[in-house]
Amino acid sequence: MSGIMPYAGLVSFLRATAHLEDVAPQAVVLGIPTDFGASHRPGTRFGPRVIREASLQYAYDPVAEGLYDIELGKTILSGLKIEDRGDVPVEPAAIEANLAAIEAAAGTLFRQGVFPVFLGGDHSITYPILKGLAHPSVFLVHLDAHADFDSTFESPYTHGSAMRRVMKNGLVSGIVQVGLRGLLSDKADVETARRHGARQFTAFQVEEKGIGPVLEVIPEGAEVYLSLDIDVFDPTVAPGTGTPEPGGLSYRQVTALLRGIARKARIKGLDVVEVNPLYDPAGITALLAARVIIDVMGMILG
Repeated sequence: MSGIMPYAGLVSFLRATAHLEDVAPQAVVLGIPTDFGASHRPGTRFGPRVIREASLQYAYDPVAEGLYDIELGKTILSGLKIEDRGDVPVEPAAIEANLAAIEAAAGTLFRQGVFPVFLGGDHSITYPILKGLAHPSVFLVHLDAHADFDSTFESPYTHGSAMRRVMKNGLVSGIVQVGLRGLLSDKADVETARRHGARQFTAFQVEEKGIGPVLEVIPEGAEVYLSLDIDVFDPTVAPGTGTPEPGGLSYRQVTALLRGIARKARIKGLDVVEVNPLYDPAGITALLAARVIIDVMGMILG
């Protein structure tokens, strides 16, 4: 076998370089190594690094040669021009400065017209990313075990209150939340989310009725931003996260939904958050995150 082995060489997402020469990238990966918003188990600051390392399983050869998906019967990412620009510089305890840095970095990518992939980090990063997007007509698809409309803490910067801030500040035109379950979303907060226009689908509803009802609420041809908390998956396949909940979605359910969205709407960007390697000794959560990112890139960029 030719190529570089997964355990050798420099670590970047799919071995993408920091800057392409003489050509503009189609996609840019940017890490946001934060866990200042974590309300329970910290460690997501290490998420971007392990997602990149996990992606190397699929990068024996340069990504531009593409990856053959035996289930789809086609090669994806062939000729893709992708850059990995490292991480947003964040500092301990400098929450306001960190949020501003994330917003600025995200805004730069959106203005450049590339497809941005943000590697979290905890879920508080979605708020400054969408501020950087500065496109209030975008529709938000939020995949998560939790509604993230939390009002328990005085601080507005926790990962559990990200969607409350997004909706309160009018950063999106609408939101659908998929995979909700468990005991950590208070009734009052769930009702607040609904008053703000959130359409909600529990994990059980997806299991019982499929993805069709979710796709129905996404406007045809809309510009969509995807925010995927890794805890939307069942902890049997994604144990490495701060607040796992039993009864989550499967890889097949999530990717079927993402394919449906890609066919119906125009996806502007993606963040994958809450990967915590401290609770992922086998590395399967990071691998799942990397694979979903690759799948989404294939759906959008071919």
